[in-house]
Amino acid sequence: MGAVLLSPFYLLLHLYLAIRILSWFSAIGGPLGSTWTSILFLIPFALVTVSPLLGAFTHGRLKRTAKQISNYWLGILLYLALFLLLSDIIRILLCLGTHQPFSLAAWSSKSADTVSRTATVIGDAVVFAATVFLSIYGILHARQVKKVTCSVKIPKSCELSISKSEHTETISAQKPEADTVCTSKIRSNANLKIALVADLHLGYSVGLPQIKKIADIIREMEPDLIVFAGDLFDNEFAAIGQPEECARILASLKSTYGSFACWGNHDVEELIFAGFTFHSKETKVFGSPQMNQFLEASGIRILEDETLLIDNAFYLTGRLDASCQKSGKASVRRIRQRQSKSRIPSSAHTQEESFAYPQPGDSNFCRSASGKPVTGRKTPAELTAGLDPEKPHIVIDHQPSELPELAAAGADLVLSGHTHDGQLFPASLITRIGWKNSRGKLCIENMTSIVTSGAGVWGPAMRVGTNNEVVEISMQAMS
Repeated sequence: MGAVLLSPFYLLLHLYLAIRILSWFSAIGGPLGSTWTSILFLIPFALVTVSPLLGAFTHGRLKRTAKQISNYWLGILLYLALFLLLSDIIRILLCLGTHQPFSLAAWSSKSADTVSRTATVIGDAVVFAATVFLSIYGILHARQVKKVTCSVKIPKSCELSISKSEHTETISAQKPEADTVCTSKIRSNANLKIALVADLHLGYSVGLPQIKKIADIIREMEPDLIVFAGDLFDNEFAAIGQPEECARILASLKSTYGSFACWGNHDVEELIFAGFTFHSKETKVFGSPQMNQFLEASGIRILEDETLLIDNAFYLTGRLDASCQKSGKASVRRIRQRQSKSRIPSSAHTQEESFAYPQPGDSNFCRSASGKPVTGRKTPAELTAGLDPEKPHIVIDHQPSELPELAAAGADLVLSGHTHDGQLFPASLITRIGWKNSRGKLCIENMTSIVTSGAGVWGPAMRVGTNNEVVEISMQAMS
């Protein structure tokens, strides 16, 4: 719906850009001011304008090419429009000051004086040069991943394992009602080293090269726990290049307790147009069968409003995404899924005959394709009910939207992503105003919130003023 509402603005913006660029050509004159030059410019300009539409409604190689072009173009468009608008605001102020009429193309016309035409040529040349510079920088910077470190002290005590061996798992039959991950070799009040990754957005813009960089950073950490805080995928599994190799690298990561994740709002197969999702009226299904197979092959355990008791020392909860709201108390039909270790399909067009998605008539808004029963996102109070309040409680919640509520419910550490820290300046300024914690560490009562800017990109395949990152968290439980 957002893309539909913004479509007229999008088209008007491109009309404005076309007029401004052609007026610059006219101001330069010579071959650039000819009709043929205008035609040769307008053809590729029209193609990049409709590239989001082609990427949404075509298939195969054309779809991939259009998606990649549109992802780059959306970032270029942002800065080109901002700089040209700033340039025109200055022009308007100059016209008001000199009592001259303002027109987008007036200063480039043959009737304009030489000074005005020269000012147009030089001014717009600076605009285009700045756009090219920032775009190239943003594209290259988006391919980099940095390591960020932070420490957290929890006002509770626990015993943590130093074993790097494989762990076994049992199901606790007594309260607190949580799965129990067991290891050996215990040490008291030790630091728990957590590798936090969020917002990979595996797809057209993020793939195997980024996974390799992230994996190298995590291996260097030698973490006790690896956490993926949502948006591992970018809505389309078919967009991932070399999914089997990506899964193999993720599966090779070693840690004391393993790798865990929660779903994010983009971990759903939905139509994407210019970065916006088209929500269907059908039940929302988190994690397509292919996504679940990928996570299984990657050794990543997805937690859907579930809590694990690790080493009988601390709790780990993974929340359903905030976009999955509870809509009733009706019983939930378990989704059937063949338990298979088969290889990951490399195309979303593969038929998934062994899987049964929830039906639109079901009473709840969201479901999981993992085969687990899901009744909608639980409240923080429901998540912590029955847990031992003396044990540290770590919560993975993709969107940092309920931090005060989680603090009141007794959570000690909340790990999130989603914000991207705005990804592109000046959007980062808006994000930092709009979120209680847009990025970094924030203490709320006895709880600590850590939000990462993410390890991938959404929409524009660029980062300006923000970083892709993997966060190393050193958590110490204090007596």
